[in-house]
Amino acid sequence: MQDQNEKLADLAERIRKAEEKASPPRKEGLGFGRGSGYDFAGTVLGSVIMGILLDRQFGTSPWCLLVMVFMGFVAGGVGVWRYLRRGQGGDE
Repeated sequence: MQDQNEKLADLAERIRKAEEKASPPRKEGLGFGRGSGYDFAGTVLGSVIMGILLDRQFGTSPWCLLVMVFMGFVAGGVGVWRYLRRGQGGDE
């Protein structure tokens, strides 16, 4: 009986070590979420600035701004999604 308990304990330890190697630790905390928010805001702000500059260049106000804002929200959302998946240890 003692021999079986030792084997089970050894097996449990090997499984625990294998699971630690297989999945990286999750990033947690306020700083992690804050970084994704800055990423989103920066993407949207950059697209707004580009839209304004394009409208001034081509005289198409407000169409370039509207297109760039839409593209900024999409790109920012994708960036946040990838950032959060990376923090959860997801594939990328």
